[in-house]
Amino acid sequence: MKQNLLALVLEQGFKINIMKVTIPFVLMIVLVLQTSFVRAQISSELEPVSLAVVDFRGVLSKSEAARNIRSVVDEKRQELRKYFLEVENSLRDEQKDLSKKRSIVTAEAFEKRARKLKEKAQSAQKLAQTSNQKLKKSFDQAMDKVQKELLRTVAEVAEESGVGVVLFRSAIVIAVKKLDISKEVLKRLNKKLPDVKVRFETIKGSK
Repeated sequence: MKQNLLALVLEQGFKINIMKVTIPFVLMIVLVLQTSFVRAQISSELEPVSLAVVDFRGVLSKSEAARNIRSVVDEKRQELRKYFLEVENSLRDEQKDLSKKRSIVTAEAFEKRARKLKEKAQSAQKLAQTSNQKLKKSFDQAMDKVQKELLRTVAEVAEESGVGVVLFRSAIVIAVKKLDISKEVLKRLNKKLPDVKVRFETIKGSK
């Protein structure tokens, strides 16, 4: 009886241990099967997506509109540089003239002229900074128009080619040449937007 009871206890203990191991194992199998089923279902529902690559920065830089914008802005920059060089030379001449008259004018008169000269120099410096900011703003606004048109052109080429995803070349390490749509995008962009008018804000004091 004791032997039977001991056997029964061992048997029950064995069953309990088996259950402790089996239940998690069975649950794990069920989860794996469910996951596999879901993946299979998703895979069957999704269609293959075609990819394309575009050199966004390269196209933007090579576009006729961007080149024209840079040319116009550079011309304006040279114009402003010439103007401020003239202002600087004028201030330098005034300073030399003031230094020569230091011994023949009163201290009060000298200080007054020196103060005015300093104010003129500060105003010229402020104007130079403002003109540089406005020039940059004009450039950015013009280039923004090119970028927006470039994005529309990329979307247009992608749609016509049946491409679902377009990646920037700068974000890719290696890509086969046939995926690159940059040439077609550049061709269409130049046709649609050959030039952009750059609007410059009036800079007080400059020509």
